[in-house]
Amino acid sequence: MSSEHNTVAIHVNKQERWFYTLAVLALLAGIAVFSYTHHYWAIGIPFVIPFTAWIILNWKSFYWFYVICIPLTVITQVGGSSMMYLPQLPLTILMAGIVIALLLYHKRILPENLIHHPITLIIFLQYIWLIVSVMFSQIPLYSIKYLGVNTIQLLVFFILPAIVLQTKKDIFTLAKVFLIPMTLLALFVFARHAYFKFGYVETNLVVKPFFYNHVDHACVMSMVLPVFYILWRYNKGNKRLRLLYLGLFLFYFLGMYLAFARAAMLGTIFAFIIAWAIRKKLVNWFMPLFFTFCFVVIGLMSYNNKYIDFRPDFKQTYTRHTFNDLIKASFVGGDMSSAERFFRWIAAVRMSEEHPLVGVGPNNFYYYYKPHAVTIFKTYVSSNPEKSTTHNYFLFMLVEQGWPAMVLYGLLISALFYHAQKLYHRTEDKLYRALTLTSAMIVAAFFLNNLFSELLQTYRIGAIFYFAVLLLYWVDRQIKKEQKELPA
Repeated sequence: MSSEHNTVAIHVNKQERWFYTLAVLALLAGIAVFSYTHHYWAIGIPFVIPFTAWIILNWKSFYWFYVICIPLTVITQVGGSSMMYLPQLPLTILMAGIVIALLLYHKRILPENLIHHPITLIIFLQYIWLIVSVMFSQIPLYSIKYLGVNTIQLLVFFILPAIVLQTKKDIFTLAKVFLIPMTLLALFVFARHAYFKFGYVETNLVVKPFFYNHVDHACVMSMVLPVFYILWRYNKGNKRLRLLYLGLFLFYFLGMYLAFARAAMLGTIFAFIIAWAIRKKLVNWFMPLFFTFCFVVIGLMSYNNKYIDFRPDFKQTYTRHTFNDLIKASFVGGDMSSAERFFRWIAAVRMSEEHPLVGVGPNNFYYYYKPHAVTIFKTYVSSNPEKSTTHNYFLFMLVEQGWPAMVLYGLLISALFYHAQKLYHRTEDKLYRALTLTSAMIVAAFFLNNLFSELLQTYRIGAIFYFAVLLLYWVDRQIKKEQKELPA
């Protein structure tokens, strides 16, 4: 007996010795490569072995680690003007590889309701049309890059959570591992902003290096705050816990407001309107009314070139230094960001007439829009050195991927609200109703923010959006299981 025990001990020691030897060799190799080449990626070599072992032994716990990294990701500048999200970008590529391996190894790993759901069909059609638009792209290389980013996002933000989120425990774990680091980040930005006395001009400075600008930060805050509102509303047993959730909701609301992004403020209001509409069974009217309103406004602006009457005064249209001045300037046409949006929106509409079906190709707007612009709408920032795009996701889809992509995006948002209302009134379960409202409010906040930007391809915002979408799938599956419509 003693001899067997000693043999096992020696065997374990040998394994440990090999592991430590490989780890030391990897560390030395990383140091050597970095010293010779000065490439920062070489520093990651020593982490390859433990990370590989972790993924092989327990890929699901590695996924939770990945979710923790989403809020804590920093944006760094690489090679001049290129931006890289660290550690999220390399981890996301790694997670995409894991998803592909899981799909190949387990043929039936995807939930049944994910495959046959109407929302999945819309997302699938969006992806197919993206491929079509890439095939007809004016500059294929940039479009292929965009396709790659979207493919990885769908694998990691849509398919992988659908595999992971199976039980109530998984949902609660997701909430914890995302919301705790997210709140710590929000506290850091808030404290840093307080140091600058919550100045409007400093809003872009204090969010670095975690966010590209104050708009991204405000969007995330507006998408997360509904979670704490719902937690406060539906947890009525524990008074201390309710106070904590109320405090966090008020903190996120204050943080969103102090980011001074008008779209996020509108998004927050819209989220609560959607929650009310779902309870009253009115949400199915909202998107048709919204689209009708947009078409009416566009028609009125186009008739006899009425939009020209709203051209800005070039000398009086500039960046404001206080939020109060910004609001006042917005109403009198003197806000530069609003005027620049009109400049690009007009260019996008005129430009879309050349390629109405497939667009100019993903990631190609910047290279073709200026000849279509109306110069009387030009502002001080119309040179656009940062190569930003339309600042409206519908026009972004229209001009780069054609009208089918724009219609499919509108259908997706409408279908999500419709499905949320359907689920909410199909169950009396408090948890399922709470999760459904949370999902709908997050999508609503995202939709309004995305109406004035292109945020879905931003890693942090894209992840939150797809988390919200997957909540609807999960609730749907749980309700059907309990009603014996799906096997347990």
